[in-house]
Amino acid sequence: MTAEDRRVPEELDAAMRRALSGKSSPTATEVLDAAERLLDQVLRTECENRSSALDLLTVDALMTNALELAARDTGALDKFATDAMRRIATK
Repeated sequence: MTAEDRRVPEELDAAMRRALSGKSSPTATEVLDAAERLLDQVLRTECENRSSALDLLTVDALMTNALELAARDTGALDKFATDAMRRIATK
């Protein structure tokens, strides 16, 4: 897999930056908070429009990013992942 293959599509990258309010170096918790806020927004619309697809992909990408940050920064991935899944599952 090349770097080009791993590059985030521009539209998804922009959506992630919007969800993070432009924070350049967010913590794992801040990324998780952004994913949770966006998921709440999507669920309020009951995924009735096409833009929900990008929003759902953004939530997924933010969750992945939060887990990657937690693994790298804290080394406490198991606890963070359990807490993150618990928060998302209650939606």
